[in-house]
Amino acid sequence: MRINLITPFAEKDQVKALGARWDSQKKVWYIKDVEDLTPFHRWIPDPAAVAKPSAQLREASRPVDTSPGPAHCGCDVLPWEPCIHTPSVI
Repeated sequence: MRINLITPFAEKDQVKALGARWDSQKKVWYIKDVEDLTPFHRWIPDPAAVAKPSAQLREASRPVDTSPGPAHCGCDVLPWEPCIHTPSVI
């Protein structure tokens, strides 16, 4: 399972030394199929979600909502980054 890490530039050497890899297209450090996530907890966006894979499987098996709604704009941003097409919520 691939997990993208939130890694400040100043800490890139630390995650690299632990075995993380750099995705140059998405511009994000990630780990894949790591048995012990403990060294990476400070950079994992949602450690609780990673700790419960069975909940993720249940979520993935739910039917997809096909009701009309706003379409993805296609911007190449990470999920937690703002997009110029997304209205800001105050």
